[in-house]
Amino acid sequence: MSTAALTSHDATSAHASQRTAVFGMTIFLASEAMLFAGLIAGYLVLRLSSPAWPPSPDLPHLPIFLTGINTVFLISSSLTYHAAEVAVKKGRGGLIWLLITVLLGSLFLGIQAYEWTHLYHEGLWFNKGGAYGSTFFVLTGFHGLHVFLGVMMILFAFLRQLGGAYTAESHTYLVLAGMYWHFVDVVWLFLYTVLYLI
Repeated sequence: MSTAALTSHDATSAHASQRTAVFGMTIFLASEAMLFAGLIAGYLVLRLSSPAWPPSPDLPHLPIFLTGINTVFLISSSLTYHAAEVAVKKGRGGLIWLLITVLLGSLFLGIQAYEWTHLYHEGLWFNKGGAYGSTFFVLTGFHGLHVFLGVMMILFAFLRQLGGAYTAESHTYLVLAGMYWHFVDVVWLFLYTVLYLI
């Protein structure tokens, strides 16, 4: 078998392998979407059955403005991750974009931790405020865990790319991590709208 034929066979195998991996990630994200949909639906049922939200005037209102800024950071991280993918496909490495994405994701988590601490000191926690407190912390906490895992995935990609692991022809991990990261960002738009704006 000629070298050209071997190269063509390797490229075909890599493409098929990436398609299989993308299909697997799609199934996984679909299951995650159903999980978040269930949590959001449960929240809406509890909220709509309550005569007032928050149920007590003593409970703090959620910081819409601060979280709005935090939302901009998270959505921006999707753009920087996309820039990293484009750079890799063009053979430019994408290291700086991966690093910026990690920093933006970490900033989102840091601000969310600050928000949680602030709400705790104002009297709102998992076991305080009834459904108002418990649903808020379960939804944002569950999403925060997903963001943390996404940041770890992208940090791993950054560390591997320091050694040039990803090329225009071979970057399946970046594609999968990108699917996950964009999914987490879209879910946050739903959560921000439902929890803070409506």
